[in-house]
Amino acid sequence: MNSEPILYEQQGAIGILTLNRPERLNAINNEMLRALRTFFDKRHRDYGCRVIIVTGSGRGFCAGLDLKADAEQDPWQPNVGPVAAGYTFQEDIAEMVIKMRRCPQPIIAAVNGPATGGGLSIAIASDMRIGTEQARFACSFINLGLSGCDVGSSYHLPKIIGAAHAADMIYSGRLVDAAEAKEMGLITRIVEPADLLPAAMSIAKGFITRSSPLGLRLSKEVLNETVTGISMENALKLENRNQILASQTADAAESKWSPGRQEPSPQKFVLHASCFPKTLLLPDVPTFEKLPSTGRQVPTSTV
Repeated sequence: MNSEPILYEQQGAIGILTLNRPERLNAINNEMLRALRTFFDKRHRDYGCRVIIVTGSGRGFCAGLDLKADAEQDPWQPNVGPVAAGYTFQEDIAEMVIKMRRCPQPIIAAVNGPATGGGLSIAIASDMRIGTEQARFACSFINLGLSGCDVGSSYHLPKIIGAAHAADMIYSGRLVDAAEAKEMGLITRIVEPADLLPAAMSIAKGFITRSSPLGLRLSKEVLNETVTGISMENALKLENRNQILASQTADAAESKWSPGRQEPSPQKFVLHASCFPKTLLLPDVPTFEKLPSTGRQVPTSTV
């Protein structure tokens, strides 16, 4: 069995991230946290991956922080006192969900079992969630004598399931089964265990075949901002900017010519004049010429 705390494989433009400590229900230790932080940092310039699926190895998704791991691992922040060490760790595990939201690829959580504490936080920091009948969710921090709000739970839960359901989960720390999670809107569908990854792959392929690489990234960028609570005017400004940026790529031209395409195209962030109406041309927009070898248009000068 592979002993790495996380596993990653890429199938075409879809990346599959597996939390890999099945003997501890994929609970987070220092090694896993370091690996997750590094993983999401690297996705910013990974243009070959367009959607990420995150799931768990074995019978669990993620049981949160491994409370038994301290005796088995080095301190997170050595050579400081316990308060400084604890606060540094708290900041760094919280920053992991920021890295997930900043990750330009949409993230689909395929929840195969318990997602509790920090595991719930990973699931709700994803863009969407599906699960099996074995999926269980708990905002279990309060059961440890702590505040019920941790690792982004007070931010993400109310936005996903509403304030009343979020209060119920945060104040009680109780387990929510798959059926109730679907009723709340915490997961969008329930599938058989054998169908979990195929279902997530099908969703991911749907994202890819119906979008351009840049268009998908820009869509997540705007959705992040609007969910945060920006004004309608600022949301419209972001949408307007992104539409003009995306409309100039060769992918936009291809989508206009073949809207029923079934396979994702390779990355083509090439400006394409035919997608950019002349009525919208601004003084600093480049002019174009065709490359003899490809027929695609590239900027040659500004007018």
